[in-house]
Amino acid sequence: MAPGTALGLGLALFSAVTSALAHAMLKSGDNKLAVLAWIRCCEFVLALPLVLWIGLPPASLWVWLIAAVAVHAAYQLALSLSYALSDFTTAYPIARGFVPIFTALLGMAFLGDHLDGATLIAVATVSAGILCLATGQSITRGGFLAAAVTGLFTTAYTLIDAKGVRAAPDMLTFIGWFFLLGALPMPAVLFARYRGAAVGLMVHDRKAGLLAGILAIISFAPALFALGLAPVGAVTALRETSVIFGLLLGAIVLKERLSARRITGALLVTAGTLGVIVRAAFA
Repeated sequence: MAPGTALGLGLALFSAVTSALAHAMLKSGDNKLAVLAWIRCCEFVLALPLVLWIGLPPASLWVWLIAAVAVHAAYQLALSLSYALSDFTTAYPIARGFVPIFTALLGMAFLGDHLDGATLIAVATVSAGILCLATGQSITRGGFLAAAVTGLFTTAYTLIDAKGVRAAPDMLTFIGWFFLLGALPMPAVLFARYRGAAVGLMVHDRKAGLLAGILAIISFAPALFALGLAPVGAVTALRETSVIFGLLLGAIVLKERLSARRITGALLVTAGTLGVIVRAAFA
């Protein structure tokens, strides 16, 4: 395994743990838009000094930055609706379930990534395990639709982010400018919807929002670096192991029931993850 690939897969696994924590904080907030606005504000504070140091990105990178910001904003709106309609341990696996295999196939088609048959089987096993986590759960048609649309946006932004990171002169240029520009839509949506009450909502959810914001930065920055170092399908498969950590958080912290079916799904995700790592080690 090349050192860069190994580092990319390690960053993806680290991102999985912190991503689950960030999503649990988002779910725990009373107003999901307020928590999302807090996350974006935290990212803005981090990104501003970084972009002042980096300077303007090249003209060719703007199309990927704008596309990334737009798709992430749509994803965040779908995610907040999904968590408002369904339990965390139901919505989260559905939203993530189709992402690994779809992203792997599209990454091969559009980004030139190479994944052999064994790795694709491992990635598909991760997807199957994630979907197994969600089957048999009580969920409304609207809740399922919101979670599924969230998954489609996740696939789209992953591919766009991977292309943007690889097209940038260095990864920090894309990451810094993405965090800065991406900080704008969610606070704007919150204030447009709630107007004068928006500040009060943010004050009310300040604890969950600040924790989610810090965890989101710790999670997503390593994921962006990983997309520049390893095949997008392998990175996504490892990052989606966050559903296992999300499952545990939902059961322990949010007191949601953990069934035998969900444990089976978690074991499938683990088996697929180990398959990706082992295949990458011997590639």
